[in-house]
Amino acid sequence: MNAADKIAGFAASAPLSRSTLRRAPSSGFLSKSFKKMGRSIREWGYGNSLYEQRLKGRHPVQLLGSPDDPAPGNAMLASAIYGGDLLHDGEKHKLHEAFWLHIGDKASKAYHNYAHSFHWLQDLAQSGDQAKARDAAETILGWWIPVGEQWHKDIWAAEILARRLINWLAHAPLIMSSLDLIYRSKVLHSMARQTRHLMRTCGDVEPGLPEIYTATALTLAGLLLPGGESWRAKGVRTLETKIKAFVLPDGGTISHNPADAIRCMQLLILVRGAYIDTDNDLPSWVQITLDRLAPYVRAMRHADGSFAQIGGVSAEGSFGVDSILLASEAKGKAIENSTHSGIQRISIGQSTLVMDCSPPPSQQLSKKAHASTGSFEFSVGQDRLVVNMGPAKLDGPLSELGAMARSTAAHSALVISDTNSSRILDDGTIGKGVSETLTLRESTEDSTTAKLTHDGYLKRFGVKHERSVTLSNSGKQLSGTDRLFGPKLKKLGGASIAIRFHLHPSVEALKAPDGRITLESKNGRVWIFDVDEGTAEIEESLYLKKPDSPANSRQIVVRVPVKEKTTPICRWVFSEMDT
Repeated sequence: MNAADKIAGFAASAPLSRSTLRRAPSSGFLSKSFKKMGRSIREWGYGNSLYEQRLKGRHPVQLLGSPDDPAPGNAMLASAIYGGDLLHDGEKHKLHEAFWLHIGDKASKAYHNYAHSFHWLQDLAQSGDQAKARDAAETILGWWIPVGEQWHKDIWAAEILARRLINWLAHAPLIMSSLDLIYRSKVLHSMARQTRHLMRTCGDVEPGLPEIYTATALTLAGLLLPGGESWRAKGVRTLETKIKAFVLPDGGTISHNPADAIRCMQLLILVRGAYIDTDNDLPSWVQITLDRLAPYVRAMRHADGSFAQIGGVSAEGSFGVDSILLASEAKGKAIENSTHSGIQRISIGQSTLVMDCSPPPSQQLSKKAHASTGSFEFSVGQDRLVVNMGPAKLDGPLSELGAMARSTAAHSALVISDTNSSRILDDGTIGKGVSETLTLRESTEDSTTAKLTHDGYLKRFGVKHERSVTLSNSGKQLSGTDRLFGPKLKKLGGASIAIRFHLHPSVEALKAPDGRITLESKNGRVWIFDVDEGTAEIEESLYLKKPDSPANSRQIVVRVPVKEKTTPICRWVFSEMDT
C-alpha cells in the first residue's frame, strides 16, 4: 500500500471526522471590468500591422518530440471526416478548400471553436488507416494556414490557440509527416508565431481550466520547439502556480467538476511525456498532482464505471477516462472522505454511495455547476439505483432542459417550495444560497454515516437543512433522515417540502397498498423503500447519461407535512430483500 492509500484509508476509517466548507468569493465587478477593458485595448494593438513584427523570431526547423495523447478519439468521427464532413455535437459542415471561411459565417460559436482547436485530430489518431488520417489532417491544416496564419480575435483567442497548439504538438505525426518541406516549414513557423502571441495573452482567459490549457501549451511549445527555453520557463512556472490553485489537497478541483479533474490529468500526462521525450528532468509536482487527482476521479465512479452525476459531470464522464487513469500511473484507490472537495463516498461490500456535501464553486467558476448540495447517488454492484438527472446541453433544442437539469429538484435532494438551494442566475452562474456546509462522518461496528448541514434555505425560509445518510456494514440497508431546523421556523408557513429520489431508468418501481415502494434492478435485486413522517409517491422523471440523450425514468417523491412550530423531520430507508 502506497502513502496516498494509507492516508486515504486513515481518513475514511477514522471513527469521527468533521469538516466545514465555505463558498469561495468571486472577483469583484470592477476587477472583471478592468480586466475586460485591458484585453480590449490589447486586442486593438494586436490588430495593428506593426504587431506583425512582434511575432517574428527564430524559425524552428524541427520538433524535438511529440508526447502521446492519453485520451482516445472516436474512429466514427474520423470516418465522417473521410466522407467529407466534420461533426461536432450534432452540427455538421462539409469539408472543402473554403471550409475555414465558410464556418466563420455559418457555424455556431461552439463548432467554430471546436474546429479551430483541432480537437478532431484525436479522432483521426484513432483511425485504423493512419496513412489516410495523415492525408486528411495535412490537407485540412493546409487549408487553415492562409486563413489562420494572421492574428484574428476569435481564431487566436488565448484558450482556442492553446488548445490548437496542444493538439498540433500531441498529434504531430498526423500533420508533420509530409515530404513537402515548404508545408512543414509553414506549420513550424505558425507554431512559433502562435506561441510568441500566447506568451503575451496566456492570462487573457477565464479563471479555472482555461488557465491550465494556456500554461500547458506554453510548456509544451517550450519543450518541443528548438530555442523555446523562455517559453518553457514561463509555461512551467505558470502551470505550477495555476495547478496548485486549481487542484485541492484531496484531488478535487475548485470548480467541483470531475470532468475538469480528468482534463487536468490529460494535460499533465502530456507535459510529463514532453519532458521524457526531450530528456529533461520532470518537476516532481507533476506526478504528485497526478497521484492526487486519480483517487478523486475514482471516488466519483460507481462499480459499473459510470460517474455520479455531481458537479456538472455526466454519467459517461469523459470519453477515454480509463485510458487517462491508466496512463497517469497513479495507483491510489478511491478516496472516501474528500474534506476539501466536499464529497463523501461510502463503499461497503457491493454498495456505493456518493454524496455532494459542498457549497457551489465561486460564481465565476459556476457556469456548469448545479444546485446540488445534499444530493447523492447510490448503486449496488452493476445496478444503479438512486441517481441525479445529470447535465443537459445548454444550447440547441434541449436548452430549456439544460437549465432545469441544474435545479435542486433534478437531484436526489430535499427541496422547499420548488426553490433551488442556490440560485441559478440568468447569466448561467450560481448566485446566493448555500454559503457554508458542515459535514460529520462517523464509522461504527455496524455502519458508516455521513451527516451534512447546509444553509441554502436559511435566508429565504429561516431554516437550515440537515441530511444524515447511513449505510449498514452489510451494504443492504441505506437509511436517512432529513431535518429542517432554525431560529425562524415560522417562515416555513405555507411552504411545501419534497424529498426526491430519482431512479435509474433500469429500475422498476411499484407502490404497494401499505405505502411502501418496491424497486427491482436490472439484475433482479429487490429493494423496499419505506418512509416515516411523509407520504411517498412514484412520479415521472428524466435521466441523462449523455447531455443530449434524455431517457424516461421514475422518481420517488416524499411530501413532508409542515406543522406550525414543529421541526419538519422525515426518516426514510432503502432495504434489500434476500432472494
